[in-house]
Amino acid sequence: MTTPLRRKLALAAGLVTLGAPVLSSCGFDYATDRPNVIAHGGFHVDGDGMRVLATRIVAADSHAGVFIATIALNPTANAATDAANAPTLTGLSARGDSDYDVQAGDFKPVAVGDTGAVNLADPSIGGIPVTGDFKAGSSIPLTLTFSDGEKISIQTPVVTQCHEFADVAPQAGGKKAGGKATASASPSAEPDSTASSAASAPYDCSFPDATTAAE
Repeated sequence: MTTPLRRKLALAAGLVTLGAPVLSSCGFDYATDRPNVIAHGGFHVDGDGMRVLATRIVAADSHAGVFIATIALNPTANAATDAANAPTLTGLSARGDSDYDVQAGDFKPVAVGDTGAVNLADPSIGGIPVTGDFKAGSSIPLTLTFSDGEKISIQTPVVTQCHEFADVAPQAGGKKAGGKATASASPSAEPDSTASSAASAPYDCSFPDATTAAE
């Protein structure tokens, strides 16, 4: 005959067994513990320095565009006390091992402001004008240099100045950079005047016609 005590012990053992898989699943470095960056753009969220999110070069045509990003204080900083003395973005260039030639135009140092973050995609703030041998679809390793000497390298895609990027503009008073423009990002490519002319035409932002797409 089963006694009440035995029934209680059996019930307790069952509860422990059910709870074991849950307890054993605990660990470290799960995806939910890492920064959630859902965006088509480069980002840097490591170390003790500045944070850089959603980097892009927005181009109306080949070889020229505007660099945009969100630059923010490290999460350990207090915007109320640290923003005023935070490093400013003072330089932008292609990384030394890049196959692309990218030159930044003149721009004012970029500060995070009182909120501890600044979004260069905001037309009232403006991005950094750049030129080079890139086109929409290129992915360029860029180096951002800050006033405290920190350098951050980020792989940055080139996107067309269409739809959500239609209003992107350079800083007020910013000047376009000078530099060569070629038809291809490949150093070994032969220059082609026809291809260069076609590549420099403004990108078409219209959606494909449904009838044409179906054919």
